[in-house]
Amino acid sequence: MNNKKFAKKLIPILVATLSLWFTGGTWSTQLTSQDPPTPMQDRIFHNKGNIVTTVQNWGQIGGLMDYGFPSGEWPKGSEHNYLAEIKYWMGAIKPGGDTAIANTDDDYMPITTLINGEESYRIHLSTDHTSYNYDPADTVGLGIGKAAYGWRVWDNQAGDWVYNKVWSLDVGFVEAGPISLQESHYRFCDANSGVPVLGLEMTQTIYQWNYEYNKDYLFVVLEIKNTSQNDYTDFAFGLYCDFDVGGYHPPTHENGRLGDLVAFDSSLNLAWTYDEDAYDPGWGPLVKCGMMGTKYIETPDDIGMTAFRTGRWEDLPDNDPGKYEFINSQQFDLSLPPTDQYYVQCTRGINLTSGKTVRVVFALVAGHDQEELKKNAAMAQTVYDNHFIGPEPPKPVKLVATSGYQKVKLWWSNSSELFPDPLSGEMDFKGYKIYRSNDMGASWGDLARNPDGSLGPDYVPIAMFQKEDDDDILPHTFIDTSLTNGIEYWYSVVSFDEGDSIVDPLQTAYGRPGEDSNCAFAIPRTDPAGHLSAEATVMHNYYGSEKKSDGSVVPLVFDRSLLTGHDYLVVFSEDPFITCWHVIDVTTGNTVVKDQAEQSGNVENYPVVDGIQVIVTNGEKIPRSYGQTDWASAEEATLHMGYFYGTTGETFGWPSGGDIHFRSTYEIRFTSEGSQAYSIFDDVTPVAVPFEVWNTTENVQVLAEIYDRDFNGVWTPENKEYIDIVNIPYDGEPHPEAWPYHHVWFFRFDTCDTNYGVGDVYQIEGAGLNSSDDEFLFNAGGIDVQLARNELSKIKVVPNPYIGHAAWETKEGIRKIQLTHLPDVCTIRIYTLAGDLVKTIEHDNGTGTEDWDMLSENQQGIVTGIYFYHVQSQYGEKMGKFAVIK
Repeated sequence: MNNKKFAKKLIPILVATLSLWFTGGTWSTQLTSQDPPTPMQDRIFHNKGNIVTTVQNWGQIGGLMDYGFPSGEWPKGSEHNYLAEIKYWMGAIKPGGDTAIANTDDDYMPITTLINGEESYRIHLSTDHTSYNYDPADTVGLGIGKAAYGWRVWDNQAGDWVYNKVWSLDVGFVEAGPISLQESHYRFCDANSGVPVLGLEMTQTIYQWNYEYNKDYLFVVLEIKNTSQNDYTDFAFGLYCDFDVGGYHPPTHENGRLGDLVAFDSSLNLAWTYDEDAYDPGWGPLVKCGMMGTKYIETPDDIGMTAFRTGRWEDLPDNDPGKYEFINSQQFDLSLPPTDQYYVQCTRGINLTSGKTVRVVFALVAGHDQEELKKNAAMAQTVYDNHFIGPEPPKPVKLVATSGYQKVKLWWSNSSELFPDPLSGEMDFKGYKIYRSNDMGASWGDLARNPDGSLGPDYVPIAMFQKEDDDDILPHTFIDTSLTNGIEYWYSVVSFDEGDSIVDPLQTAYGRPGEDSNCAFAIPRTDPAGHLSAEATVMHNYYGSEKKSDGSVVPLVFDRSLLTGHDYLVVFSEDPFITCWHVIDVTTGNTVVKDQAEQSGNVENYPVVDGIQVIVTNGEKIPRSYGQTDWASAEEATLHMGYFYGTTGETFGWPSGGDIHFRSTYEIRFTSEGSQAYSIFDDVTPVAVPFEVWNTTENVQVLAEIYDRDFNGVWTPENKEYIDIVNIPYDGEPHPEAWPYHHVWFFRFDTCDTNYGVGDVYQIEGAGLNSSDDEFLFNAGGIDVQLARNELSKIKVVPNPYIGHAAWETKEGIRKIQLTHLPDVCTIRIYTLAGDLVKTIEHDNGTGTEDWDMLSENQQGIVTGIYFYHVQSQYGEKMGKFAVIK
C-alpha cells in the first residue's frame, strides 16, 4: 500500500479502532467508510502453503500488511510481503441503459451462514473447527481419505449447503470433506449500501496445499450468481491486483513499491508484478526479490483475459461508466516505468442471464524469477484440469517436543505410514527427515547440495531414517543434544515418499509450531532443584536362584502431558523361540506395553506409552565365563578354549531362539561311555564323542552336534572340529527339529587338547540376559526433598551481567533474562539495590527456569544497575544479585 492510500483511509481506521477498543472487539481488517459494519467483518489467514495471506469476507485478499498481518508473504516465514490487495470489479449495463459497477471498496458485504446453530458472518476455514458445523460423526468421504466432519460449501444453483465434490480416480466425483489441506469458504453480495447494485451473490472458495509442486500457488474459485430479474449480456469482470515488491525502508519510509513493474502473458492468462532490479532496500542487499501475480485458470465460456490494464491508483476512474469502460475494453497496456502501479486482468462479453451462475477461477502464484513463475502457473493449470488430483506426500505426523537440560526429546506418530498415495493407490511411504531451525523457521539448517552442484531448496536434516525393505520398522523418537539452554528451537519431522515416474519424491512441509502438526518448538532449560529423572527411579529385582541379569531399563519422558504418576513394572516372558518383555501399570494392573522383543538399547526403536519411552537393554549374549572346573587328576589343566565363535545362529546366519538357551550354564563332562552326537551338516549322521553335555541350570543332559570336518564319524579336536550345543534333552536320538531355535554356542577346544581324561569338566557359564525372574520397577520421577534443599545454592541469573542483549532475544524490543535451577514451585522477588520491590514472579511451570522480561510490576523497563533476587520455596530460601547494563 502507498502513503496516499493510507492517508485516505486513516480517519475511519482510527474511529473503528477506538470503537473496537471500547467495545472489547477485535481488529478485523482495514476499514473505509464503505466497508461493511464492523460486526459483519471477518478475516482468516491462509497459511498452509508457501504463500501466507489474510482473506477478508467482502471480496478482498490481503490489504493488511501495514497492520502487521501477512499479505502475500512468500516464502512462508520470510516476512516478505508482496501483496497490497486483490479486489473484484464487476459491471454491466442495466436494461434502462444505466451502467453499474460493483466493487470491493464500496459495494460488497458478507452473507450470514449457520455455524453451530447460530447465524454468523464468519469465513468457514477447514483448519478451524470453530468456524463451521464441525461434526466428528460426519465421516462421508472417509473411504477416499477426505472425511467431511461437517464441512459443506454453498451451491449457488441449488441454493443449499452441500458436500464438496472430490474427484476419485476409481469412481469419478465423490461427496467428501475439504478438497485441499486448507480450504476457506464464504458468501457475499453487492448490497452493502442497502440496495443491490446488480443483484449479485458470490461464493469464494480458496484451496491451498504445501506439497513441493503446489506450495507456491493457491486457487481462488469465485462463483457469481445473478439473483436479479435482469439479463446482463455484456457482463464484465476485473481482477484488481496491487503488489508492492519490497519491505519497509526506514530512511525513505517506503515499502519497495516505487521500483515495481508489471507484465503479462496473454497466452497463459497470466499477469505479474516484479522489481526492476530484483533488489529492494527494505529487504536488504542479500535478498533477491521474487515475483508474484495471478493466472486465470477458468473463465466463463473460456473467454480468458480480454484486457490488461495498469496505471497509478490515483488515476483510476471514479465513476461507474468510467470503471465499466476500463474493464470492458480490449486494451492491453504496457507497464509504466518503475513506480507504484496496479494491474487489472479483465474479462468482457460474459452472458450472465437472470438466475445464472458463472465461475471465475484464478491462482495467486509466486516464483523466484519469470521462468519459475510461469512454471508454477502452468502447474496450477494442470492440477486444476486434473480435478485437483495429483501425487501427495505422506500424511504429516503429530510431533511432540519435550525440553530437557541442553537437550530436546522428539516423539512423533506413525500416521505417515498408514495411507496410500491417492493418485497411485500405492503405499509409498519411505522415511522421515528431522530438521531443526535456530531462527524460528526462516531457515532449517544448511541448504542441501544437489547433484548439479546447486544448493536448495531442501535443507540438510539433522537426522534421517528410511526404509530399505518394506517390513523395516522405523524410529519414532529422537533426542537432540548439545543445545544451549534458553534458545528457542523449532523442529520439523518431515515424511517423504519414494517418488514415481511423474514427480520426484515428495515430502511434507516444514511447517510452523501451532499451525502444522509435524512442527513443534522447545526451549532447553534446567531441571528443577531436587529433580529425580525417571531413570533415577529404576529398581532391578531378581527372584531366581541364579544371578540377576546384566540388562537394564531406562525410562525417558517424551510427553509430560500424558504422565499418569503411576508406578510401572517391566516383566519378561519366554519360551524356546523368543523372549518378550511387557510393561504393567502397577496402579491399575493393566498391561500397557505387550510382547516387545526389541532389547538392543537403540533409543529410536521403542514405543512411547503414557508419555514415557521404555528402553529395555539386554545383557550381552556371551558367556559370563568359560574354563575347566574339574580335572581328571591333580588339577592338571587339559582343556583350553581354542576358538569361541559365539551363538550358532550368528555364526551361520540362522535365527536364534529365546534367551533361555543362552542364559543356562553348560558343562562338557568327559566320561568313560561318552555320548552320541550328530553332524551339524544334516543333524542326523552320528558322531561319537567322549563327553556328555549338561545344562546345569536345568540339571538335564542335552544334545551336541559336531562340525565333523573329515566326515569320519569321530570327534577329533586336533582337526579343529567344533562343538555345537543344542539345548534339547538328550535321549540318544537325533533331533533335526531342534534346528535352528535350540542351537546355542559354537566353539572348539585347542588342537593340542588331546590329553583329556574321564573326570575332566569344562564349564560355559550362562549369559547375563533378562529372564522371567528379573523385574524392573520405575515411575516418571519427581522431586527429592533433601536434594532440593541441597541444590538451592545452584540458583543463578543468566546472563549475569546482562549487557544490552542475551543470546535468546530474537525480536526487537523484547528483553529477557533467566533464573535457573529453581525449585519446581517458588516465589521470586526482584529488588533494587535500595531494597525497593521491582517485581514478584510466581514460578510454577514445573521446570527449573523462569523468564523475566525485565519489566516492573507497572510494566516499566528497569534501568541499568545492581539488583537482588530472593527465592522462597518449601525447600528453603536463596538470595543473590545480578547486574544489568543497557
